[in-house]
Amino acid sequence: MTDRRRRKPLWRSELFLLALVLLLAIVAGLVSRTELGVVGVVLSGALLVLALVAAALLVVPLVRRGRPDAESARVTVAGVDLVDLPAELRVPVDDTRHRQTSLDAALARSGADLSAVLTPDATRWLGRELRVAVDLIAGDGEIHRVGFLPRDVDAQWSERLRELAAHGAVARVRAVARTTTRPYAVDVFLGPVPAAD
Repeated sequence: MTDRRRRKPLWRSELFLLALVLLLAIVAGLVSRTELGVVGVVLSGALLVLALVAAALLVVPLVRRGRPDAESARVTVAGVDLVDLPAELRVPVDDTRHRQTSLDAALARSGADLSAVLTPDATRWLGRELRVAVDLIAGDGEIHRVGFLPRDVDAQWSERLRELAAHGAVARVRAVARTTTRPYAVDVFLGPVPAAD
């Protein structure tokens, strides 16, 4: 059986950038210790500048809003076109055990009716696998990453959710907490995969 999981290219991953920063810094340190004179100083300086650029590429996405495939791709639904999807099939959200603090914040700020947005092509921090993320919408409009759709459901929904995202829209679904105390678990309600417009 072939692995049909979608992955972010290695050169775009955080691990690659981290390894590049370390490698460039080490090589710059080695070059600076050689007896190359001015050439060694210039080469070492150039390598350090490249290491700083790679470090900036690693850090900037952490503070920039709206990046498409990061751990915290979106922080609020303000100004976003929400498309409500039908709610027929109850699906458990994967990976909630690692997101208890985020779940705690979302549940504390939400009323009885929970809803979530589905974000395609999301990854975990330092992860490469692209999946559909589930972000609970708090009462104040902020969203909190609480997990991912199961892989079999993800495969069915990814393409359609990417089409919505290309048009500036985000899918909203009904959600429900299975537990009221830690460890929290959440389910979302999905219908048939919607047809493309």
